[in-house]
Amino acid sequence: MKTFFRDNFTEFGLAIGVAVSILVSTVASVSEWVANPGGIFHDVNGTNWQFVLETAWSWLIPTFMYTVVAVSIVHLLWISTAWVINKVTNKED
Repeated sequence: MKTFFRDNFTEFGLAIGVAVSILVSTVASVSEWVANPGGIFHDVNGTNWQFVLETAWSWLIPTFMYTVVAVSIVHLLWISTAWVINKVTNKED
């Protein structure tokens, strides 16, 4: 598993993107439900799941896209830097 993520920066980005976006969208949705601005998330009739799911979805997609791109680029730079350092320090005379 260590080699897989080291060699495949896009899959690493996707894995981190899924985890981060689910966490962020869950926290955002729960906090909005608790704050309940204007009573749109819940009232005496119960929870309005349409607004809860729309809020979760509106956080999930952008967070996923930005996280995948950012993590993939940072991971690729990290691996590239390690490869260059390894080549420079292990040169044969």
